[in-house]
Amino acid sequence: MIEQAQQPYQNKEEEQGEDLKQLIVKYLRYWPWFVGTVILALFLAFIYLRYAPKIFQTNTEIKVLKENESGLDLTGLQGASTLFDMSKVNLENEIQILKSRRILGTVVNDLELSTRYYKEGNVKNAELWKENVPFNIRWNLHDSLINKEEEKLFRIIFTEADKFIAQKEGSEEEKNAILNEAVNVEGYTFEVILNEDYTGDYQKALQDEVFLIAFNAPEKVVNSLSRQIQISPVGEKSEILNISLKGQTPPKNEAILNRLTYQFNHDGIRDKQRISERTGEFIDERLKFLFKELDTVERGIVDYKQDNDFVDIEANATQLFTKEGQAEARRYELETQKAVAEDFSEVLKQGEEYTLLPANLGIENESVNTLTESYNESVLQREKLLISGTQQNPLILNLEEKLNRIKKNITRSVTAYINSLEISLRNIRQRENVSSGQLGTLPKKEKEIRAITRQREVKEKLYLFLLQKREEAALQFATTAPTIKMVDYAYTQPEPVAPKSAIILLAALILGLLLPFGVLYVKFLLDTKISNKEQVKRLLGSNIPVVAEIPQVEKQHAVILKAFDRTVIAEAFRILRTNLSYFKSPDKKLDEAQVIYVTSSTKGEGKTFTSINLASTLAATGKKVLLMGCDLRNPQLHTYIKKGKNAPGVSSYLYDSSVNINDMVIKEVLDIKNLDIILSGSIPPNPAELLLNGRYDMLMEYVKGNYDYVIVDTAPTILVTDTLLISNHADLTVYVARANYTDIKLMEHIKEMYHQQKLKNIALVINGVEEKGGYGYNYGYGYGYSEASPVSRWKFWKR
Repeated sequence: MIEQAQQPYQNKEEEQGEDLKQLIVKYLRYWPWFVGTVILALFLAFIYLRYAPKIFQTNTEIKVLKENESGLDLTGLQGASTLFDMSKVNLENEIQILKSRRILGTVVNDLELSTRYYKEGNVKNAELWKENVPFNIRWNLHDSLINKEEEKLFRIIFTEADKFIAQKEGSEEEKNAILNEAVNVEGYTFEVILNEDYTGDYQKALQDEVFLIAFNAPEKVVNSLSRQIQISPVGEKSEILNISLKGQTPPKNEAILNRLTYQFNHDGIRDKQRISERTGEFIDERLKFLFKELDTVERGIVDYKQDNDFVDIEANATQLFTKEGQAEARRYELETQKAVAEDFSEVLKQGEEYTLLPANLGIENESVNTLTESYNESVLQREKLLISGTQQNPLILNLEEKLNRIKKNITRSVTAYINSLEISLRNIRQRENVSSGQLGTLPKKEKEIRAITRQREVKEKLYLFLLQKREEAALQFATTAPTIKMVDYAYTQPEPVAPKSAIILLAALILGLLLPFGVLYVKFLLDTKISNKEQVKRLLGSNIPVVAEIPQVEKQHAVILKAFDRTVIAEAFRILRTNLSYFKSPDKKLDEAQVIYVTSSTKGEGKTFTSINLASTLAATGKKVLLMGCDLRNPQLHTYIKKGKNAPGVSSYLYDSSVNINDMVIKEVLDIKNLDIILSGSIPPNPAELLLNGRYDMLMEYVKGNYDYVIVDTAPTILVTDTLLISNHADLTVYVARANYTDIKLMEHIKEMYHQQKLKNIALVINGVEEKGGYGYNYGYGYGYSEASPVSRWKFWKR
C-alpha cells in the first residue's frame, strides 16, 4: 500500500523534473544569443571602465580635545581657574562647525577652488592641480559675473610658449593674447601668468597644448564642497572624527582636507583667545582708574604731612593700633571684594547683549564664577550657530533665552554677594569703632593720617591684584592650546572607489544573460503555437497518443517518399507506420481493409502531405494501399501527382451514378507499386449533402474489399462538418497538428473530439517539428538513417 501511495508522488516529481529540463533545454537552444550578448556587454563594460573618470576617496582623522587636555595648567596661580569646561565634547556641534559655510569659504579662497584647470584629451580631460599646472589664471571680474550660477568654461590654446588663443566654450569668438597681459573674452577679463610652483619645463608644457579653464562662483563651490565632504565619528563613544572626500584628483582632495582641519583648529584657538583678550581689556581699564586714584591718595599723604609736620606714630599707641590693624586688614579684604564685585556688576549692566564677560577677576564667590563660565560658553556656542543660521533659528532663540536667564542669575548672585559683603563690613566697622574709641586720646593728626594711609593700602592691594590677573590673562592668550589633535593627515586610498570594476563587470555579465533571457521569455510568452511532442502531451493528457513527429522540410523538398529513401523524414513516416499497426482491432475481418482517416483542425497543417506519404510508406511493405481524397471543398491531393483540379474523383462518383469506381482509380501513381489514388474531383456546391446520399457508403464497401489499407484525406474538422459526417467508416483517425502553426487553443477542440467520440481512435501526428539539437525532432543521426548532412555548428539559426 505504501508503494502504491508513493508512486503518484514520484511520478509527479519526475514530471516536474522533466518540465524543468525541457525549460532549460528550451532556452539553451539559443545559446549563441547568450554568448553574443555577454561578449557585447563585457566589451561595453571594458570601454566604460577604460574611459570613465576614476573617483578616489581621501580620508583624514582628528581628535577633538577636551579643555583638560590643552597642556597648560594655571591653577597654581592664586585665584586662577580654567576658562572652559569641555569634559563632554559635543561632536554634532563640531561637525556643523567643520561644514559651516564660513570655514569652507575660507578653504575655497585659500586654495582658489573657484578655478579648475584641465588638459584636453582625445576622449576625456585630465584635471591638473597646483604644481602640475604650468600657469595660473588671475581673474578681474565684476561681482555680477562672479556670482552667476552657471559655470564658465574657457579654452586656452597655446600656439607658442608665451602666446595663446582664448575662447569661451560654446562661442566662436577667439582672442589672441600673450602671457601676463589682460584679455577680455565676452566680458570676462583675466590674465594668464606662469605658475612659480610648476616643476616641469614651461616650453614643453605649453607649446601646442590645449587647456580648459572652469570658473565657478565661490558660493556654488562652497555648496558643492559641503555636499561632498562626509564627517562621522569613528565610534559611538569616540571623540575622533573621520572626514572623507571623493574626487578625481587625490592631491586636490588631500589639500582640501588638510586646509579644512587647519582652519577648524585655528577657529577654535581664536575662540579661546577672545576671552583672554576681553579679560585683559577690562583689567587694563581698571588699572588706569586705580592708578589715578592711588596717585591722588599718595599726593594727599605728602600734602598732609607737609602741612602738619607729622612724621611718626606714638610708641604707646602701638598695641592699640595692632588690634585695630587686624580688624582693618579684614575690612580691606571685604572692601576689595566689594569693589571688584561692584565693578563686575557695572559691566553686567552696561555691557552689550550676548558678549563675553571677564572671567577670573578674583571674586571669591563660586556661584558667580560658575555662572560666568557657563554664560561665556553659551555665548561662544551662539556665535558658532550664527555662522550657519539666522537669529530666528530655534536653537539660537533657545540659547538667547538661556543667556538671559544666566545673566539674571549672575546679577542676582553679584547683588547678593555685595549685600553679604556690606553686612560683614558693618560688623568689622563696629569692632573698629571700639578700637577707635580707645584711641580717642591719640592726637587728631595721627588719626587722620591713619585714615589716609588705609585708603592707600586698599588701593595698592587692589592694584597689585589686578596686575596679577592681567599677567594671567596674557599667559592664557599666549599659551592657548589647539582644539584638535591630528590623528592622521589626509591620505588617499590607492584603489579608486568608483567605478567598481568587479561590480560593473558582474553587472555586464548578468545583463548579458538577462537581456536575451528576457527577450526569449517575452517571445515564449507571446507564442501561442504548439512546438513539440512533450508540450502536446501535457495539453491533451495521456488518453490521446502522439504516434509520430514529422520533421520540418522546406517546400522544395516536400515530395512523395520512395521505398528506399533514407532521409530523416522517411524514417519518421516509418515510425508512424509502425505505431499505427498497434491500433488494428482484433475483431477486424482479415479480408477487409483498415480505413485510416487523416484530418486536422484547420487547413495548412499538412494533412494531405501526411496522407500521401503515409500511403507511400504503407505501400512499401507490399500491401495494397488506396489513397482517397475526401476534402471536397479544398482538395490538394492532385497537386502532388500533377493532375488537374477537375479530374474525376470522389465528388464525381457521389453526384453522378453513371461514374464507375474503376474509372476514378489512378493505378500505381508516380510509379509507386501497390499505391492507387482516387482524387477528390471537382468542387461541388453541396459536399455535405453528397456525402450523405448513400453512394459514399457504397464506395467504402467496395474499397474495403479490394485493398489492405484505405487512407482517406478528409476536410479540417473545425471549419466544416464533412469529416464528422463520414467518421463512422474509419477504423483509425490520424489527427495532424503542425508545430509553430497550430494554436494551443485548438488542443481543446481535439480533446472535445475525443471525449465526445466524434472521431474514432484518434492518434495525433505532429507535423513540421523543427530539427534542433536537444529539442524537438532529433532522431536519425548516428544510425545511418539519414543521407542529409547535419547543419553546420556555426549556422545556429538553422539548428
